[in-house]
Amino acid sequence: MFFCKAVHISRRFHDLCLDHLRLRFIAVPSAAARLSLAMMASAYVGAKATGLTLPSFPDPSLFVVAVVALDLYCRFASPSFVSRVAPIFVYSLIYIVATSLAGIFASYATQRLAMPLQDELFLSLDRWLGGDWLAFAHYVDDRPLLAKWLREAYSSMTMQIIAPVVLLVALERIGELRVYLLAFAIALTATIVIAAFLPASSAVTLVDDSLFHELRFGGRTPLDHLTRLRESAPLNLESSAIGGLLSFPSFHAVVGALTPLSLRTVRPAFYFLCVVDIALMVGTVTEGGHYFVDPVAGVALAYLSYRMAQRIEGRRIGPFRVSAIRLNIAPSVSRSRARIRRFASRSSSEGGAEVA
Repeated sequence: MFFCKAVHISRRFHDLCLDHLRLRFIAVPSAAARLSLAMMASAYVGAKATGLTLPSFPDPSLFVVAVVALDLYCRFASPSFVSRVAPIFVYSLIYIVATSLAGIFASYATQRLAMPLQDELFLSLDRWLGGDWLAFAHYVDDRPLLAKWLREAYSSMTMQIIAPVVLLVALERIGELRVYLLAFAIALTATIVIAAFLPASSAVTLVDDSLFHELRFGGRTPLDHLTRLRESAPLNLESSAIGGLLSFPSFHAVVGALTPLSLRTVRPAFYFLCVVDIALMVGTVTEGGHYFVDPVAGVALAYLSYRMAQRIEGRRIGPFRVSAIRLNIAPSVSRSRARIRRFASRSSSEGGAEVA
């Protein structure tokens, strides 16, 4: 009898925990969570199977304590804009960071497949597009202000990944945020898979860096990592700085297209991002050392990922428009608190009956 009651209580507690997680991760579609878990699993399995040791995560203890404190405050504070949106922002940001880290580690693990490098293919595609990488790089290098502007735009990728989370949560557009997070997960997964089967060392590795004065090529593929990853011997990168290995398609270009696409209804931000992201696209060729075809493929992948995310979310909500959904978690909070009270009262009554 006692065992059955314990199972019943634990099951109810499990349901409460699931309700709490669904409430906090309300902006994260289940499809996006599954893609992130798949990237984590592929990184772990690939690393274990090939003897790859990746850098360990920093100690998250203080961050976890801060998140729990914020969560408790927002849960029991009086209803307000801050208590309503702060948990959604924090947990959406946690998802973005975790997915990005999983993607970086998965890109390293999948490069252990050591598929043939496709630099010749991408050079031929650049020629077909009419691009001359070396001539363009020298053109930008001879103009310091242009080179600096492209470098600043190229380095804005991290802020652009976070920008839709900040703005869409602040505007309480939960539907558009769900589409963005799902599109981000789809695009990152597709980029890793494509780059695993079509790897390249990037254009800048084919020339001498000393020929340039202004260009720093800060986003180029770390050739030493790529070379060592493609060897079959065990590899320990625990003390190494992790860099980007994704050449084709350019993930900078993916972000540069996906961010304004997700914020196209926020007109001031959209117009500003269009200007910045044009420079970012150009900067992928110079600062990132990408072939011309890389940002072209990145833009196409971003659009397809966003349309796919819209279709998936559109099916989930039926005839309603995704962009029309607003953040309204008050009923969910009320139901969650009511379930907690019922759980506590039933537990206490069952405990009293057991004593009697």
